[in-house]
Amino acid sequence: MVEHQLAFTRAMDAVQHLADPNPPWQDILRTARDLVGADSGTLIVFDARNHLSNLSAIGFSDACFADYQGHYYRHDVLERDSRHAPAGTWLDTARMYSRSQLQRTEFYADFMLKHRMAQILSLIVESNAVLHASIGFQRSTVDPKASERLQSGNFGQYFRTLQSHLGQREKALSIGWKSVESAFSEVNEAVLLINQDGMVNKMSALARQLLDEARGWRVQGGKLRHADSKCQRLFDAHCAAAFRDGHSRSLATTTGWGEFHWMDISVAPDSLSLIGGRLLLARLRRKSAFAMPDVDKLESVFGITHAEAAVLAGLAAGHSVEEIATLRQSSVLTVRKQVASLLNKMECSRQAELVRLASLL
Repeated sequence: MVEHQLAFTRAMDAVQHLADPNPPWQDILRTARDLVGADSGTLIVFDARNHLSNLSAIGFSDACFADYQGHYYRHDVLERDSRHAPAGTWLDTARMYSRSQLQRTEFYADFMLKHRMAQILSLIVESNAVLHASIGFQRSTVDPKASERLQSGNFGQYFRTLQSHLGQREKALSIGWKSVESAFSEVNEAVLLINQDGMVNKMSALARQLLDEARGWRVQGGKLRHADSKCQRLFDAHCAAAFRDGHSRSLATTTGWGEFHWMDISVAPDSLSLIGGRLLLARLRRKSAFAMPDVDKLESVFGITHAEAAVLAGLAAGHSVEEIATLRQSSVLTVRKQVASLLNKMECSRQAELVRLASLL
């Protein structure tokens, strides 16, 4: 009784850290396994296409981990038969299948038996259009009343607390995403969250707008796709590299003459991941050779007058001195004096250098 209470206290202490940016899932799994009295514990996440997205385990041998991750996740009977079950559902191989039914499955015959698993108990902790996640426990002996026991007393209190904290984390994630979306939208950047299988978890309203224009990028089958196969291969390679080493990558794709989309791909903050697993943040913005520079920004950055900034914007847009004079309803002489002042203030010797500096904005 004392040992059970100690295990319960440790498990409750660990689960409080679900609010951390990067929850200590190994500690959470270890203490939950000890509370349940199982041989091992797992956190398993599948994406929308039923591919394994994340696997965390405590008590698994290296061979067991490699077998499941490399092949047997595709034959996991519990995952297969619970894809549409809601969060909060308990799964139990001893209750869901007769012994003869279980023995006829590849998952039991070639995986469970090999790694001395007689029974698997699993609680679905998240189930939505993007992911399906469960926390599971593997036993070397069968306890026919295990699933009932885990829903009552201290066990029930612990798992209700775990689900409650996950719900709070989901709310915090939603607030965090809205902040990210708002911040980047202010500077006209669309943002998307992408998982390791290339699936789009979230996208901003501006991202939907850009993708709806169907000029290159689009979401197809839940993945970000490009009409040009060369661009697609480059994007996939950049994502794989960013997942591997954590370094940012960039690529540009044309959308028409003088226009293109620029994308920055970087590792997303841990706080944007609900249940572990690295995500990428893709920032997409439209660039155009015909866009006029912001006059106020030119004035502020280069320390020039507003009138000079307007002339500089005209030069950057490809207008001649005479055209600028006409557009500004000014004399050619006045505009030439303003160009001379710009050359002096910005330490340039030619108008082409002024345009190059202005293009930075």
